[in-house]
Amino acid sequence: MKNTSWLILAAFLLVGFAYSLVVPAFETPDEPFHYAFARHIAQGNGLPVQDPRAPGPWEQEGSQAPLYYLITGAATAWIDQSDFAQISVHNPRANIGDPLYPGNKNFMLHSGQWRTLQGANLALHVGRWLSLLMGAFTLWCIHRLAQFIFPHSQALPLAAMALAAAIPQFLFLSASFSNDNAVIAASTFTLFWLARLLAKADAAAIQRWEWGVLGVTLGLAALSKLQGLGLIPLSGLVVLFLAWRRSDWRILPVALIFVGFPALLIAGWWYWRNIVLYGDWSGLSHLMDINGRRQEPLTWKNFWPEFDGLRYSAWGVFGWFNILLPDWFYKLMDALTVVGLFGALLATVAALRPANVLRPSHLTSRPLLLLWLWLSMMAVLLLYWTMQATGSQGRLLFPALASVTILLTAGFDFWLRWLPRFWQRAFWSGLLALLLTMSVYALGWLLPTAYYAPPPVHAVDAQATPVDVRYGEDGALHLLAVSIEQERMRVGEAVSVTLYWQAPMPLAQDYQLFLQLLDENGLEIANLTTHPGWGRNPTTFWAPGAIYADRYLLQATKRIDEQSPVAARLYVGFIDPTTEASGSYLPLPAYSADGVEITPFVGGIVVEPLNAPARSALATPIGSEFGGVIRVDSAELALSEDRRFLHVNLLWEAIGAPAADYTMFVHVIDGAGNRVGGFDRPPAGHRFPTSLWRARDRVGSQFDIEFGEPLPSGDYEVWVGLYESASAGALRLPVTAPGNVQTGDGQVQIAVLRAAS
Repeated sequence: MKNTSWLILAAFLLVGFAYSLVVPAFETPDEPFHYAFARHIAQGNGLPVQDPRAPGPWEQEGSQAPLYYLITGAATAWIDQSDFAQISVHNPRANIGDPLYPGNKNFMLHSGQWRTLQGANLALHVGRWLSLLMGAFTLWCIHRLAQFIFPHSQALPLAAMALAAAIPQFLFLSASFSNDNAVIAASTFTLFWLARLLAKADAAAIQRWEWGVLGVTLGLAALSKLQGLGLIPLSGLVVLFLAWRRSDWRILPVALIFVGFPALLIAGWWYWRNIVLYGDWSGLSHLMDINGRRQEPLTWKNFWPEFDGLRYSAWGVFGWFNILLPDWFYKLMDALTVVGLFGALLATVAALRPANVLRPSHLTSRPLLLLWLWLSMMAVLLLYWTMQATGSQGRLLFPALASVTILLTAGFDFWLRWLPRFWQRAFWSGLLALLLTMSVYALGWLLPTAYYAPPPVHAVDAQATPVDVRYGEDGALHLLAVSIEQERMRVGEAVSVTLYWQAPMPLAQDYQLFLQLLDENGLEIANLTTHPGWGRNPTTFWAPGAIYADRYLLQATKRIDEQSPVAARLYVGFIDPTTEASGSYLPLPAYSADGVEITPFVGGIVVEPLNAPARSALATPIGSEFGGVIRVDSAELALSEDRRFLHVNLLWEAIGAPAADYTMFVHVIDGAGNRVGGFDRPPAGHRFPTSLWRARDRVGSQFDIEFGEPLPSGDYEVWVGLYESASAGALRLPVTAPGNVQTGDGQVQIAVLRAAS
């Protein structure tokens, strides 16, 4: 069994090391800011002084307790880190905190480029590897702590250790440059040491050096992160319990001296520094001024979405909170967590009762209560933080990782002990295999596909539409072809668009690409601005002559007039980098193959409104059909009081797919058969030509017919028809079904008006 613990540690270090290499530089939350703090130390500077008006490259992290940064700064001081600015170019379109958005997962623009371990990148990885060692130390502490909980079992402490080691989020965090790793390690060791002291409550006297170890670890925890301060009241409760249990209150002054003095010596100076510099012992005010405070009070309504993020990120949300594991995994882990913690509660209650048949013989109650208490304190501290700022993340609960994994182990064991040993082993094997599979899946698939640039393709897909557009005066950006996955979409949906790019020469600049769907008036229906490869393949990565298939999901986010669908045009261009600094973001000029400057409309798609137009309650049913493909469903007409205008509202419906573009005509005929007014235009204007109509499309036509002079008194017939637009009225579409009205030569009578003086 002892060898097994070392195998778990070795496997953890191996997978964690792979994470440290696969995850690009600065692609873990706040990593560039943590690194900048440590780099500042490595360069021989003191601790940064925070100014919310002009924060340094460490941003809010400069307000954090400094132990982690002092360690990593000292460990990397020998490395020349002057290239930090070159490898930390921010992606201006980075997607932070939205795992459902499919692109721009990379916080850094050049994350898709593999970098050698030198300079700032080497220093970053040295820090990551130190974090990984802290993670391994955390696992060792969990194993030792679990031995106090399960004194008669060798398998259960190993199960708790393996459970923690296999959690994808803990692996990801342990392989990152983050001060969370220091406070997690210090907190876990403190829990182990407190459990060790509790085990001596009825045994030999506690030596002063043992109190001293507690004082040192409390000081290290308090110097790691503010969360570590929570261990001080927890330790105080343990000391009080020991004094009460041993009926020896002399323990209190001894503990106060031998615990308090080293803790104060190690961490007190930093809190005093905060008071002197900021008038705030914690430094939180400056941290939140830089990071941002919660603008609205925390309510039940906005708590639950944040709680969802907390749950997800406790098991595995990667990148800058924007890369998810499969949804079913989170649901399964939710269920297992509820079952496990409920079982742990029952096991704790049973362990506290006098010995009986239900009491698990291998559980020790005092360390169990310690774990529950620490987990509760962490939950309260997290709730307090959430009330001050947004962004609850599972890693903020990881100082209580030992509590969670050991309690889950106790809970699962509570239920499993009623089953045969085969099923117990099958459960533990399945759970650990699931977690390890998710960790390897993230390592081998999720993270590489989120960050690394796609390779070139051999040729343009045969189904793509050639466009041959060149951008910039030198034509260095060449759009060869476009493929639009579907012909139609609804507002709120997304369409897949693939662009085929080629650069004849190396590109010195990273151009921002934009895709827009525009309506007939040039207004945006959809807009996406990014670097190519959806952030992964900036133009400086492109190899001359190589062809890149650049796929996007373009979502129609703007509501459109519900009178008809829109034949949207796809506009693809690049932002002129010389206009970015001014914020004008003008496009690079685009040219056709023969050098003529053009507006680069490279395709189209029909965008349907959320709701099709419906027949008005005041409308008259018509039901006439033209050419067996288009029907006039209904008509509503109203003559203005001055008889100068006729307001017309027609509802059209496609019953087939028209073969051509048709123009609608509406003629007003007087009693002598003369046309006194009329209106000709496509039923949906230029926004939706009839050649794009498909069965069940519905189009509303609303317009006014102007007569100039008031209509004389009398009766007037209103006739409607359709003709091929290219024929200028010569080729009318025949009436194939009269419906409820009279018909004539390719037209139907939709109303008879009476103009009265």
